[in-house]
Amino acid sequence: MLNVGINGFGRIGRAIFRINLKNNVFNVVAINDTNPSNENLCYMLKYDSTYGILDAEIDNEKDFININNCSIRTFHEKNISKVPWEKHEVDVVIDASGVYENLNFKDKLKDKGIIHQIVTNTPDSENIDKYVILGVNEKNVFEDSNFLISSGICDANAVAPVLNILNTEYEIEHGFLTTLHPWLSYQNLLDGPSRSFAYPGTIIENFALGRSSINAMIPKTTSAIRASEKVLKYLENKFQSLSFRVPTAIVSTADISVKLKKNTTKDEIVELFNNMVLNQKLNIIKNNYEPLVSTDFIGSEYSAIIDQRWTQFNDSNYLKLILWYDNEWAYGSRVVDLVNILSSQYNE
Repeated sequence: MLNVGINGFGRIGRAIFRINLKNNVFNVVAINDTNPSNENLCYMLKYDSTYGILDAEIDNEKDFININNCSIRTFHEKNISKVPWEKHEVDVVIDASGVYENLNFKDKLKDKGIIHQIVTNTPDSENIDKYVILGVNEKNVFEDSNFLISSGICDANAVAPVLNILNTEYEIEHGFLTTLHPWLSYQNLLDGPSRSFAYPGTIIENFALGRSSINAMIPKTTSAIRASEKVLKYLENKFQSLSFRVPTAIVSTADISVKLKKNTTKDEIVELFNNMVLNQKLNIIKNNYEPLVSTDFIGSEYSAIIDQRWTQFNDSNYLKLILWYDNEWAYGSRVVDLVNILSSQYNE
C-alpha cells in the first residue's frame, strides 16, 4: 500500500481523504495546508455541510491530526517543496491545492524520493508528463517518465469518457457543450473582486466571477473541452463550449449536443451505454431512468450519470445527452482510483 501526502486540504483534498478512509486504498501519512489551525482542519474534516458528519474519531494535537487512533503529520507551508515529505516516506503527493506554481517544483519533489505527483487540475504546462482521465487513457500510466500526472478536472472526467465512446462507435463531426457548475470556494457571497484561485493575488479578467455567487447564474468559459482534448486529440476544433456558475452547492450537469457521422438510432445509443456499464471495471458511467434532480446525485462515485430520460436523437444524426456528476465526490473517487492503479504496479 502506497504512502500518500495530500497537499491542499480544501474541498477536493478532504473529499479524497474521506473516500480513501472508506475504501482503504492508501495510507495518508502527511497533510499540508496553508490553514495554520490543526483544530480547524479537524473540524472541517469532521463536519461537512454537503456530505455530513464523518463517522470517525478525530482530534488534533500539535503538528498531528489523529483519526481512529492513527496519527497524520500536518504542515502549513505555502511552497509544496518545503514540506519534508521524505521524512514520512511519502510515495505519491496528491496536490489538491489548485495552485499552478506547485508545478514548478517537480524536480525538488523527485529529489525527495517521491514516485509520482498528481495534480487535480489540467493546466497547460510543459511540466505535466501525462494527462490522465480514467475511462479514456489510464493505460501505460506506469511509465517512469510519468512523474507529474494531471488527473483532469471534474467536467472532463464526466464528458471525455462519454465522448470517447460515441466517437469510437459513430465518429463525432462536431458538437456543443454547456455545463452548469455549482459555486466554488473562491467566489464571493456578496459582490467583490474576481480573485483567482490558481494564481493567488491576481484578478480574473472575467469580473462577473466576482459577483454574488448565491444570487445569480454567472456565464463563463469552461476548460472542459480543452481538458478533454489533452487525452482525446481528435476533439480539437470540433467543439464550442461555455459554462454557467449556478447558485447551488454541489452536483454539476453537462448538456452535450453532437453531430454523429455514422447513422444510428436512439435505441442503439442507449443500448451502447447500457452495455458499456455492464463491462466497465471502474465506476465511470451510470444510466439513470428515474425522475431525479441534482441533489439526488450527491455522493455518487460515478464520473458521469447519463440521464436517459432526456436523451434525444433526430434524423440529421444530432444527439443530445444530459449528464449529472458530483463535482467533488465523483472526481475525488477517480483520484483515489488513479492512486490504486499506480499502487498495483508496486505491489506486483
